[in-house]
Amino acid sequence: MIRNLAGKTALVTGASQGLGKAMALALAEAGAAVVLVARNETSLTTVAQEIRDDGGRAEIIPADLRDENQVARLKENVHDGSRQPAPYPHQQRMY
Repeated sequence: MIRNLAGKTALVTGASQGLGKAMALALAEAGAAVVLVARNETSLTTVAQEIRDDGGRAEIIPADLRDENQVARLKENVHDGSRQPAPYPHQQRMY
């Protein structure tokens, strides 16, 4: 069971399918705002809409994490320097 994550933001990579999608849905259900990251923008949009339809907050950032330039862009979009990631399991970071 995931604790109450209201007021937290979760960054979930691989969020367009499989375990990443399941993690994103669970985090959103627990109250976290979710930033969804994966290569497939269409699938990300679908997952984000599913979260929003259930009353959650979701944002998408299409990115291929094998590409250093896209990773740098992702960091700029997500990490503004005022928040430090807390340790959390693989495929997610809490801010």
